[in-house]
Amino acid sequence: MVQSSADKKLPLLNKIPEPLKTLINKIREEHYPELYEPEADGTACLDDALNDILDVFQNSGKTLCHLRYVWLALILALVVEPTVKSYQPQNNFTQSTLELLERWIFSQIDSDLSSKKLQIELQQEIDNLEAIVAEPIDPVQTGDIANLQIISESRDVFKNAIRVLDREQAKDATLEILQDCLEGYAIFPGSSGRRDLFDWWLLEVVPASWYLLSPRALYVGEWLENQEEFQLERIKKLQEISSQVRSIFTKNAST
Repeated sequence: MVQSSADKKLPLLNKIPEPLKTLINKIREEHYPELYEPEADGTACLDDALNDILDVFQNSGKTLCHLRYVWLALILALVVEPTVKSYQPQNNFTQSTLELLERWIFSQIDSDLSSKKLQIELQQEIDNLEAIVAEPIDPVQTGDIANLQIISESRDVFKNAIRVLDREQAKDATLEILQDCLEGYAIFPGSSGRRDLFDWWLLEVVPASWYLLSPRALYVGEWLENQEEFQLERIKKLQEISSQVRSIFTKNAST
């Protein structure tokens, strides 16, 4: 396949294993009614495409596959956080969930952190956050139906990000996150821009998740204030976590 000029700007896409690259290229050529594409003829199904990508992740070892699911969930939770905050600025679970995902990642790869005490603490935190996110939404405070959908689906991303930490639920929970983000209103409402969002996930987030790296950019809704600051802050955070992960992998390899 001839490399396009756009692909040259996606270095991670060119480094991923050939089976995953071939699948991504196949999926990007299709058109999906779920993304409101006028070219869609109904022959391609978005859920099938998402499942196929997540299945390729399973070709690696169980631990690495699980880490990749959690990393993908972390990226999308970072992107969805402003949606939750815009409707529920006093919420007490978004930041705690992001911190939990980070701590969990390190607990899985750093033998110095994988104590029984820490695992108990993490499970207690998981149980606590699951209870908080499961609290019913007050329909009176949300206003119209569209707002209720936005709040519900953005909260669901965090609920499922916590579920991703359970290896047995990880794939299904990741799929639900993707549905809330790509088809639902977790990142932005309406039908316009769905294909752009999907392409960002497919071409940036999937390769970044494969290598536990930050994507070049995060998808930012037009409604968000201080977009540049948001990008810089979140990408810096992902880069810091990724750098620490690599340091731990290097340490593990030398012992």
